[in-house]
Amino acid sequence: MKKRYIAGAVGTVAVIIFLATILFGTDTNEDKLNNLNSPRLGQKLWTYNMNKYEWHSYNERDNDESKEEIILQYQGTELDSGYTSYKLLTGNYQVPKEDVRMGEGSQEFLIGKDLYSYLPRTFEYNQIIFNGVIFVSKKLSVKEVSKLFKDYQIIKLSEVEKGEYTIIRSKHHNKFILINDGDKDFYKYYIVPNDSKKMEIEKFSNQFTVSDDVDIKIQRLEGCTKAYPCYEIKVR
Repeated sequence: MKKRYIAGAVGTVAVIIFLATILFGTDTNEDKLNNLNSPRLGQKLWTYNMNKYEWHSYNERDNDESKEEIILQYQGTELDSGYTSYKLLTGNYQVPKEDVRMGEGSQEFLIGKDLYSYLPRTFEYNQIIFNGVIFVSKKLSVKEVSKLFKDYQIIKLSEVEKGEYTIIRSKHHNKFILINDGDKDFYKYYIVPNDSKKMEIEKFSNQFTVSDDVDIKIQRLEGCTKAYPCYEIKVR
């Protein structure tokens, strides 16, 4: 009886430890995801190595006073312009310690050893490049975006603007990305489905996945007007 009691107690403790590990791991993963999607003021996010010409996510080993590295520290959104602002930290005195401004409402993200920025106002993507003195943004072409997001089918806004636009989905081709291949400003425009259960907006506002036939509108919140017309996409 005593042995059974001990075995039962050990088993209970093991189950508790197992569940605690799962819960802790889940919280840790959620924290990492939240840090990625919603950076905190003062958070050091990106580090650029000037010798290797490559980016990586900031880690505690990176040195603010390094002569080889540049660290971008999140400062939030500028009130007057809406631009995402980063403070530049480095020990290299040849690099001007000026704030780095990415774009209005921009979202920065890392793919491989390159840093990119998504601009929701224009449905565009930029690559952040260091030219030896300052950081500059290079707009990606439709072809470059297609290579960057290989799992997505590209929809050009210039085609959508011509009228009702139909795209064909399948089980293996149900992820789409809207690309602004012109100079149109889509300020305050959103992708609006007629049934949200059939479509899901992903990390960026111009990317979506469909699970069924669905009619989609690209519009402003106030609806369709002459000044700000709506654009329709039918997924079949």
